[in-house]
Amino acid sequence: MQSRRVESVALSHSFDEKLFRLLVASISDYAIFMIDPNGYIMSWNQGAQNINGYTEDEIIGEHISVFYIPSDLKSNAPRRNLNEALKHGNYESEGWKQRKDGSVFWANVVFTTVYNDDGHLAGFAQITRDITIRKENEDKREEINTELEKRVKENTETIIANEIRFRKLIENSYDGIVLLNSGLDVVYRSNSSERINGWSNEERAGHEIDDLVHPNDRIKVRDLLIEILNSPGVPIISSYRTKHKQGHYIWVESLFTNWLHDETIGAIVCNFKDITQRVVAQEELEKKNEQIESILESITDGFIALDKDLCYTYANKRVGEMVNRDPEKLIGQYIWTEFPESVNSATYKAFNKAISKKQYVSNEDYYAPQGLWHENHIYPSATGGLSVFIRDITERKKAEIEIRQLNESLERKVAERTLQLEAANKELESFSYSVSHDLRAPLRAVNGYAMMLKEEFSEKLGDEGNRVINTITTNARLMGQLIDDLLAFSRMSRKEMVAMRVDMDALVKVCTRELLETQPKRYEIIIKDLPDCEGDINLMRQVLLNLIGNAIKYSSKNEHPVIEIGGVTDKDKRVYYITDNGVGFDMKYSKKLFGVFQRLHSAQEFEGTGVGLALAKRIISKHGGMIWAESVLNEGATFYFSMPYKK
Repeated sequence: MQSRRVESVALSHSFDEKLFRLLVASISDYAIFMIDPNGYIMSWNQGAQNINGYTEDEIIGEHISVFYIPSDLKSNAPRRNLNEALKHGNYESEGWKQRKDGSVFWANVVFTTVYNDDGHLAGFAQITRDITIRKENEDKREEINTELEKRVKENTETIIANEIRFRKLIENSYDGIVLLNSGLDVVYRSNSSERINGWSNEERAGHEIDDLVHPNDRIKVRDLLIEILNSPGVPIISSYRTKHKQGHYIWVESLFTNWLHDETIGAIVCNFKDITQRVVAQEELEKKNEQIESILESITDGFIALDKDLCYTYANKRVGEMVNRDPEKLIGQYIWTEFPESVNSATYKAFNKAISKKQYVSNEDYYAPQGLWHENHIYPSATGGLSVFIRDITERKKAEIEIRQLNESLERKVAERTLQLEAANKELESFSYSVSHDLRAPLRAVNGYAMMLKEEFSEKLGDEGNRVINTITTNARLMGQLIDDLLAFSRMSRKEMVAMRVDMDALVKVCTRELLETQPKRYEIIIKDLPDCEGDINLMRQVLLNLIGNAIKYSSKNEHPVIEIGGVTDKDKRVYYITDNGVGFDMKYSKKLFGVFQRLHSAQEFEGTGVGLALAKRIISKHGGMIWAESVLNEGATFYFSMPYKK
């Protein structure tokens, strides 16, 4: 019942509620209310509350059956009464009706059908009077004056018939009602007429029709009146402007029917209503439509509107320019009759999908007859059709084709260059091995002869001779290390990685232990939490050996060397760091750190080949990460490197 109440309330708003309330709200002895086509109550006046006992909040949305006694409900009287009203335009009945408290009263009920501006049934107007006293009096009179009732029956029936006719015309109409004689003089005006145009009967009597009609509509109204006089019995509807008593003009819609030939009426009946708000709203709508059309005509995209049968209802000039057609000649035409070559195209399928599934669809397509690439944005409309924005993307597509061709050409050149680089790398690697072999032989000879001299002639060489021999062997050893580092660096570009999960905590501990085994000095090593990463464990070992080895080397002159190693997770990467409290370096030289043979300290201060950091950088880059350093001279240094991390 609650859902029916909501539907009824919603429907009631489609009527002119303010107008209705103004007319009936203060009437206290008539129950006047509106019901929807199914008999559910949509409005309620004070008289209805007085007679039936229900408040507006209690009754809105309820069915009229709540007023009927059980016997009437059993015979389906509520539905039968509505059907009779629907069949004849109105229906009047009398009978017992039930109040909220259960008491009954004898009621006179009139149902009148109400149609909206489109001619569709909007519901019924019901007027109920409590005539219990009259009924009681009539019953008494019937007992006493049965014979008299028989004599006046014919006259009573005539009076009732006239009462019903005039009640329909006057009491139950929201329209103004005017009766005109053959000379077009007003012989009757309803009270609602004064409400609509402000003129009382006396004031209106002093004006001719021409006096009150807007000057621009006078010819139209004169011709209308002539047509009415010449068309007995034919309803004629017309809209025009008439002067309100306050001086302004209002729009009225009038229905004229010439009943001069009907003896029971003998007049021209005019039903009219104020449609000013509707006309103003229509004018505003037309202005908005003009503004929208102006916008659609000025945009750089094409725009079309199609009805549910995919016939054009609108096409802007840009569409005409795209397809070389007159957009006005497309209106009313079936789109695929106008463009048969597009049947079964991507656009054809997109349109059908949008209209069948009632969802937004976009697509790109090529229209060969005009060499047109177009992008469609297709929106289903509330009426079942489509609204489509069409963008010319021909230039973009041409550019994409050119870019694709350039990319293909570039890819071919890159492939050729890659092959050349691979060949050069193979040649370089071969050369590196050859140089390594050729250099190691004389180094071994130099080192061997130096050791022989030291063993055989140590006493004869003296201190200076032994110093020279030691220098020779030391440099031979460093030269060998340099050759090994260069070979490792050259192999790195060709070495394939074997990616796996790397336990960085365990790997750091192994590398640290290995590096400190030959160190006489005691180091304080702090290992923080180290998250795992994905990488080649052997290559990562080389990175850690180089970076931790550097930290050990450059903090060796500190009385209490401290090295801290840790790492963090930062969004899509792992970041690791190695911090020492050694000699550090000046940041203006930081760009030299990762170059081959680039050293910030002399060999006399710290041993090294100048290849370790370059190798570390190449390994980290190969993994897709980055390496960098921060330092303050004589206050230590921190080296960072990042590794990509996929969740």
